[in-house]
Amino acid sequence: MPHEVLVTLTRSGLEESHHLGSYCVFADGRVARSRGDLRTPVYLRSAAKPFQAIAVVESGALERFHVTEEELALIAASHSSTPRHAETAASILRKAGAGPELLRCGGHRPIDGKVADDYVRRGIRPGRLEDNCSGKHAGMIAAAKALGEDAATYADQTHLVQRRNLENLALFAESEIRVGVDGCAVPSFATGLEAAARAIARYTTPAGHPKEAAARRVAKAMLAHPDMVAGEGRFDTEVMRAAQGGLLVKSGAEGVILVGVIGGRTGIAVKIGDGADRALQALTAAILKDMGLVDYPQAREVKTREGTPVGEIRVRL
Repeated sequence: MPHEVLVTLTRSGLEESHHLGSYCVFADGRVARSRGDLRTPVYLRSAAKPFQAIAVVESGALERFHVTEEELALIAASHSSTPRHAETAASILRKAGAGPELLRCGGHRPIDGKVADDYVRRGIRPGRLEDNCSGKHAGMIAAAKALGEDAATYADQTHLVQRRNLENLALFAESEIRVGVDGCAVPSFATGLEAAARAIARYTTPAGHPKEAAARRVAKAMLAHPDMVAGEGRFDTEVMRAAQGGLLVKSGAEGVILVGVIGGRTGIAVKIGDGADRALQALTAAILKDMGLVDYPQAREVKTREGTPVGEIRVRL
């Protein structure tokens, strides 16, 4: 089935905008509930970062370069580009004997508007370390070095680190994975929402899985440091905090998110057709509330720039 209208924005009593999307809740080995298209491959983008971090763990880089738990959380992050985030990425690189010039992620305006405004006031021009993917890239460079591979070509699809990333995701999803190029230049993985929900369900309840030890280690770091996974006030960080360690949340560009229930054999995958974050967050928050997992009402509010409520984002589950 195609995407369905799942999210509607109202303003002063009128329906102003509509968003199409799909979602899948995979629980206890089956699709428990869903709407829309579960089969057509969608790029997971940064939602795949927890899976990509497994290759870093299994390379031995954490032990060899004394990577901290906080740094591991950044390896699985789409951070807000704060000085703390950038310095943490730089620390990973220093420990691995590399510099920021090796990063292939590029650079961009910080995702967090307050951080971006602060940089403008201070005359700071964001670079590679401030890129939201710098932690992931620093981790891949560290993994390449730990494996004795060429760190300069770590982003190439044929590199050992990238081949392992593909194999690891496919092992969790039990599905064919299509490969493209992400905005940060490394391979991006696409699969259907059912396979994606199954993958995150197994990631957060990994007992008996071949990658159990690595998955548990990455999840533990992300849950202990949710501020590194995204940033203050951002959806992933705030929902993980609200869930008090019960949910692993990782969103990606173009309206995709994966949520895993820790130890609950349940995973959620959501895709918004037009890539809108407001619809993604509202729909995800509504699903989590309806399942009794956590209530994050901020995602469903429509306000003026002064903060006056003028409407709401309605979700059709």
